[in-house]
Amino acid sequence: MSRAAHEGAVADRRALLATRAELDRARMTLAIHEVRAIVAPPPDPARARAVRPIAALLVGLIVPAIGISRLGRWMRVASWALVALRTARSWRAGR
Repeated sequence: MSRAAHEGAVADRRALLATRAELDRARMTLAIHEVRAIVAPPPDPARARAVRPIAALLVGLIVPAIGISRLGRWMRVASWALVALRTARSWRAGR
């Protein structure tokens, strides 16, 4: 095999690998979007308008009482708990 033919084969192999990597990234992106739609469905705009003032009031009262870092920590724990709950409900409903 000549050097030019070998370099051409290597270039073709690199192009194939790059295309496969791009396809794998697209598949992963699609899978992530599907999981996100199951775990965190899109919010209802009417409900968000109703809940936002209540949430602002609660945050305005809680932050001075316990501190922003502690509230942030509890909010992270609560968000992970809600994700676990939604995942379990979705998984159980699919069975």
